[in-house]
Amino acid sequence: MDINHHENIIYKLSNMPDDALTEVDLSFHLVRKQKESDSYYQSTCIQLAPDVIKWLKKSIVNSLQELKEVDDAERQVFLVGDYNHEIKLNDRIAKFVLDDDDDQGLIDKVTKLVKALRCPDPEYPEKHTKFQIVKLTLGEKDAYFCYYRGVKKNSIKSSKKMMVIKNSNQFVFAEDTVVDLGGNIDFFIIENCIFIINVRSFEYAFEYKDHITERRDQNIAQIISMPFFHGKDSNREAFEKSCKKHIYSRTLAQIKPETMAAIQENFDARCDELSQIKANEPQDQDAKEQYMAKYSSLWGLFEYIDLENRKIIFTEDSSPKPLIHFFADKIVKSFVTENYKVAVAYEQ
Repeated sequence: MDINHHENIIYKLSNMPDDALTEVDLSFHLVRKQKESDSYYQSTCIQLAPDVIKWLKKSIVNSLQELKEVDDAERQVFLVGDYNHEIKLNDRIAKFVLDDDDDQGLIDKVTKLVKALRCPDPEYPEKHTKFQIVKLTLGEKDAYFCYYRGVKKNSIKSSKKMMVIKNSNQFVFAEDTVVDLGGNIDFFIIENCIFIINVRSFEYAFEYKDHITERRDQNIAQIISMPFFHGKDSNREAFEKSCKKHIYSRTLAQIKPETMAAIQENFDARCDELSQIKANEPQDQDAKEQYMAKYSSLWGLFEYIDLENRKIIFTEDSSPKPLIHFFADKIVKSFVTENYKVAVAYEQ
C-alpha cells in the first residue's frame, strides 16, 4: 500500500492528533546483533512510564510530520524513491520492498528481527545494545521504528565525570543504564517494506554491506565469464582484483540481471557503434577536439576494447572505471546536446 494512502498506518500516525494517540499501543525494545546465533538478533522489552510513552508517541508523530514535503499539488506528503545501492536519496525516503528472491538474506534477517521482538530474552545484556526499536500498533497494523543507537552506562570506575539525578530531595549517582529516546528515525518497517531515512544505519542493522559485497562479486564473476573477456590481453584476474576495491562495490552490485543479460547479447552491436564513432573522427584538430568532447565518456573505451576481435583489453595498472560504467549501463546520451555522459555524475 502506498505510504500516502489514507489507510496506511504511517499516513494515519502522521496526521493523528495528540488526543487520539491513546488508540495506539507502544512497546519499546533494545536490540543487539549476535551473528554467531541462528536467531541473529537478541532483544529485550523495556517498560516505560505512562508519561514517557505519551511523549515518545508524540515524538514519532512529530518526526513523521517533519519527513513530509510539499508535492506539485501543494499537499504535505512523503516523497519516496526506490532504494539504490549506489545513490543516496537526499530529498526522498528510500523504499525497499522485501519481495525479491535476490534479497532473501535481508528478508530472513527482517523476519528474525521481528521474531526477536516477539520473544524478548530475560538474560539480555543491556550494555551491548546496538539499536532501539519502537513498535506502534494501530488496529491490526504494526509499524517498527528504528533508532540506531546503543545505551549509555554510567560507571564510577571508568569515568572521570558522573551523572547525578534528583531523588527524594537529594542528588544521587545515576548508575543504571541511560537510554536516549526520540530524535531522528533511521528507518521504519511496515508490512513487507522498509522505509529508509539513514542508509548507513539500515545497512549496519542488517549487515547489508555483506550483501552488497556478495552481489558485487557475483556480477564480476559473471562479467569475466563472458566470451569478450577470453582474449589473450583481457587479464580477467587483474580486472577482478581492481573491481573489488571498495569504491566500485556499489556500482557493480547495482547491476541488474536484465542489464547483465543485455551486456552479453548486445556487446557486438556496441562494438559496431564504437567502430563507427572512431571511423568518423575528424582530421581537423579543432573539429576533432569538439568531436572527442561530445563522445568523452565513450572515448576512453577505445583503450579497453579490441573492436576488431570483440575482446576486452585490460592491464594491471589500468583503471576499471570506464569498463564499469560501460557494463553498468551508466553512459547516457543527452537529449538536448547529444553529448554522452556518465549517469552517476549527475544523479548523485
